[in-house]
Amino acid sequence: MVSEQSPDIAAPHPLNTKTLKQIFWLSPIGMTILDLNGRFLSANQAFCDALGIEEIDLLALSFKDFTDCEDVPLLCALGSQLIRGNRQHFQIETRHRSGKKAPLQVSLTVTMVRDSLQRPICFLVQVVDLTERKWMEDQLKHHAFYDLLTGLANRALFVNRLEQTLKRMERRTDKPCAVLFLDLDRFKGINESLGHSVGDQLLVTLARRLEACVRRCDTLARLGGDEFAILLEETTGLEDVTAVCDRIHDALRRPFLVGDCETYTTISIGVVYGDGGQTASTLLSNADTALYRAKAQGGACHTVFEETMHQRAVTLWQLSNYSQQAVQRQEMHVRYQPIVDLATGQTASVEALIRWNHPQHGSISPSEFIPVMEETGVITDIGYWVLRAACQQVSQWQPQLPQHLRPTVNINVSPRQLTHFALIDQIETILAETGLAAEQLRLEITENALIQTIDLSMQVLKTLQELKVGLCIDDFGMGYSSLSRLQQLPVDTLKIDRSFIRHIKRDGENTEIARSIIDLARSLGMTVVAEGVETLHQLEQLKALACDKVQGFYFAKPLLPDAALRFMQTPVML
Repeated sequence: MVSEQSPDIAAPHPLNTKTLKQIFWLSPIGMTILDLNGRFLSANQAFCDALGIEEIDLLALSFKDFTDCEDVPLLCALGSQLIRGNRQHFQIETRHRSGKKAPLQVSLTVTMVRDSLQRPICFLVQVVDLTERKWMEDQLKHHAFYDLLTGLANRALFVNRLEQTLKRMERRTDKPCAVLFLDLDRFKGINESLGHSVGDQLLVTLARRLEACVRRCDTLARLGGDEFAILLEETTGLEDVTAVCDRIHDALRRPFLVGDCETYTTISIGVVYGDGGQTASTLLSNADTALYRAKAQGGACHTVFEETMHQRAVTLWQLSNYSQQAVQRQEMHVRYQPIVDLATGQTASVEALIRWNHPQHGSISPSEFIPVMEETGVITDIGYWVLRAACQQVSQWQPQLPQHLRPTVNINVSPRQLTHFALIDQIETILAETGLAAEQLRLEITENALIQTIDLSMQVLKTLQELKVGLCIDDFGMGYSSLSRLQQLPVDTLKIDRSFIRHIKRDGENTEIARSIIDLARSLGMTVVAEGVETLHQLEQLKALACDKVQGFYFAKPLLPDAALRFMQTPVML
């Protein structure tokens, strides 16, 4: 575009001093002018807004007064280079204090202003506020590497640190590291019974307790759900790892108070050592295998990985798949072990016990397949099948036995079953279909399992009591239930664990625990059954202690239905 103004008349220069001042003052980029000592000479509005201070208050201060002390030395060094003429400007990210609550993170562009003789006059500083952008970057980084619920490292960060540790061990002869894989026992029952919000609170509280069990140099991570992992660097051996595991188990002995609920839980731990020759994925896989073994042993313990565990893990995985179809293939059946009344010699009850005869693997021990079913959740379906089959069988025996000889049936239920109200509906349906009286059904649960699920299952237990279904605590004496808690439970029978019966001697030695349990049960109005009775002298000692009922190989092994019926029809000679 051509100007219509006459060339003879000189137009005023648009960038006069006043205009330059306006540009400086109105610029949306924070700008300030500093003398050669870093003291403020002037600052625009954007700069003052960023610092949260008025320009008049700045003039008595130095730029150092607002700069993070760790950034001051570098700024001073770069400023000296500008003064000496080694460079004309520099750009750097720095941190600054301000009158606002949050500190500033900024990008500084500092330019040396010189006179016509190239003598340094002042610094021109341009400031771009990076605080919000840095916060967003930190949030993205945090979300990428940290668990949002607990604030712990997540799987990605844990694997990264494990890989870095293994690389260092390849380059140097460092002490071996250890990976701990942790999983809460029966956490699914807590989530389903008390709700996911309570489950989340429990995980947060657990995270804080776990943090107190490890060193600052160790890495604690939540891998997902109720799974956690710990990387212990430079361990000196099994004692180090065992000490950490013991601290973790001890930390979980205290109840968890989440909302209005007080609950107990335990944790299983798989341990594997790394010496630099393995990959991170291999170590995690092996730790997971060791964890699975700890679960199979009943949980609340730690297990160190051994090479033989891998094949076992494959076998158990196959076992869990087989078990889902075992009932339909008629590989599973129920046997019945008599429980004899010491006062009459008659069979007072029978315990229904599941057995599995696999076509390829033969007879599989319940100690192997029950934990697998518990972990995979198949136990709820199998448990329902056992309930139905046992109640049907006892109902079929009824016409063949005198009224006074009709036994109750004891059926084992898992913690997973006991924490679901579906169990109530199942029992009511089965009793209605079979015609069995509720008083002839007694559910057995181990003491430890009952302690761990008591807060979740109390309402189920009370409803069972209202239905007149009995409850028996199995393996009593192996857990830590208090007398006050025992009194709160609708329990009618205690079973003395077989380990206490096994060591009873002919002269009455080692009967103290059995005697204490019998006295305790009598004071609470409960019946006592001693299980695992295998010898005559054990029977005689239990009779001397006035035990109510006994069960064991001395009388009969678990029997097929026809053999069990014949046993019930004939009193035992005591």
